[in-house]
Order: sequence, then structure tokens, then C-alpha cells
Amino acid sequence: MSITFKDLENFLVTAESLTLSEASEKLGMAQPSLSLGIKKLETELGYPLFIRSREGIKLTPQGKDLLPEAQEALKRLEYIKGHRSNLKFKIGCHPSVGMFVLGRFLKLMFEENSKIDFEVVTNTSAQINKMVASGEIDFGIVMNPLSLQGLIIKTIGTDTVHAWESKKRYQDKLIFNPQMLQAHSILSRWKLAPKETIEVPNLELIAHLTDSGAGIGILPAQVVKAQNLDLKLISNTPTFKDHLSLVCYPEMIKTKEGKLIFECLKKSFIS
Repeated sequence: MSITFKDLENFLVTAESLTLSEASEKLGMAQPSLSLGIKKLETELGYPLFIRSREGIKLTPQGKDLLPEAQEALKRLEYIKGHRSNLKFKIGCHPSVGMFVLGRFLKLMFEENSKIDFEVVTNTSAQINKMVASGEIDFGIVMNPLSLQGLIIKTIGTDTVHAWESKKRYQDKLIFNPQMLQAHSILSRWKLAPKETIEVPNLELIAHLTDSGAGIGILPAQVVKAQNLDLKLISNTPTFKDHLSLVCYPEMIKTKEGKLIFECLKKSFIS
């Protein structure tokens, strides 16, 4: 993690306050978010900045040494703002989610504001959720997100996980990702599900195998649509409703860039 000007601003305002609650009010942010940010800054620097007690907070000797350096750095911010290069955000999602959202999203963002750049990080939705909470990435496009302290969840759209087959199916084996909670939910309610299975950890490969006729695949509708496959639903089988959301800290969504990112994501999701 790199130290940002926002980190230094948070440090300076906190240094001028008697409590974290007072500092968070001045900054217009949630106290848990500020506390997490200060702890991350301390971890990055390798030393504590504040002494916390029931009476409030005060600077450590290291914090006092950092104070004039932070003030000088922020003085230079006005100059830097006038010569700033493109803004860059880290945005994360599951690879399969990226395949049906990111292409349209990046095109819309370029049309709306070509001076915003992105670094794309891929992982499971659960890990992306945690990476946003830990500050490793700025925004997460997360399927069925967890409600973690300090984060907000903004709904982008919904999808449905079904059982699918192709006209070329030559056997009754079930093809699914054993790590998908959605698949286990469907199987727990599907009394006539095939007993023989093929376990595959990649949704795109499941879609390909299903399309080839290798069996019945458990897949989100958006993955089938993104692959442009001619699959049909297995009738009278259980389904699972997925909720795709943008996950971030409130400070991120309040910015004009954050609002634009959310709006473009909603437009990019085709139900």
C-alpha cells in the first residue's frame, strides 16, 4: 500500500483533534473508516502515530516528527493538482463478472471521462470484498457481497443461476464448480439431480463443456449470455438469485468520479 495525500490529510486533521470522533466529524467520514485509515498509515510507516486512551488521542514522538513533513507535503498539493496526471483507481471483480461487465463499463467511462484510468484486479467475489475492506483496492464489483463494517453496498443488478443443457448433450453428468455456494444451494433442493458429476473450478470452462454436450451445467445466466452460447434451461429445476453490487467506502462513492463509476456500471449491466 502506498501513502496518499488523503492519508496525510486524515493524519493532520486527527492530530489537531482531541478525539477520533471529533476528527471524523471534521473530515465528514465514518469514525471506523478513519480509525482503519490511521492504522494502515501506521503500519505502512512502521511506527505508531497516536496514543489512544479514554481521555482521547495525542501524538507519539514519531507522530510529532511526521507533523511538519505532512504539512509541507500538503502545501505542495496545490501545485501538484495543477499538474496532475490521469486519476487511477483499482477496481476488482471475479473474472467471470469482468467478462460480462467490464468491456462495456470501460467504454462508457472513456466516453464520459477519458482522464480516469483503472487497474483491474481479479479474485473471487469474497476475496474482492475483503480487499476493498482492507484498502487494497478502491472499488469492488462483487456478487452477493458481505456487509463489512465501514463499507457501503450499491446494487448494480441481479442475475439468476440455472441448470443448462445444449441440444448436443450426450450424457447426464452434472458439471459444476464445487466452490460455488449457489451451486450447492441448487443441488440441496434438486431431488432429481444427476448423481455423476464433473467438478470444474472455472465458469467459462463449465459453459464450454455444457455447450459441447458433456453434461448439464450449473451457470449464471450472464455467463451464458457473455459466451453467446445456444443453451436452454432445464425445466422444473431450482434456481439461485445473485445480486451484483458495487462495494466501497462511503468517501469513494461521494466523489464525482465515484458517482460516475457507479452509474456507468449500472448502464453496463444488461439484465
